[in-house]
Amino acid sequence: MTSTTAPAPPGAASTRTEAMRKGRQADSARRRQRVIAALNHALDDGAEITVSGIARAAAVDRAFLYRHRDLLGKIHALEAALPPAAPPARPSPAPRCKPTCSPPMSAQCG
Repeated sequence: MTSTTAPAPPGAASTRTEAMRKGRQADSARRRQRVIAALNHALDDGAEITVSGIARAAAVDRAFLYRHRDLLGKIHALEAALPPAAPPARPSPAPRCKPTCSPPMSAQCG
């Protein structure tokens, strides 16, 4: 069988490829801006800075951050520079009956 479509003129494929490359670069630049904005927002709010948290806030995949080592380095540097977050407060244990309570009085203990 023969093809019914005419071959692309020379340079047309490279024009399309160039357009796709520029689009991909623009998308990457927008994602980088979102990551930087998420970092700044986390710093302003005093939120915990983690790779997963920044990726979630910037609506990017964590793999994006691992491909862009400079952004990953900023996250790790800020993560190390900030004081550790205070552990969540543990609730006090429920009161227990004294060992001297007998079973009928267990409702009064506690």
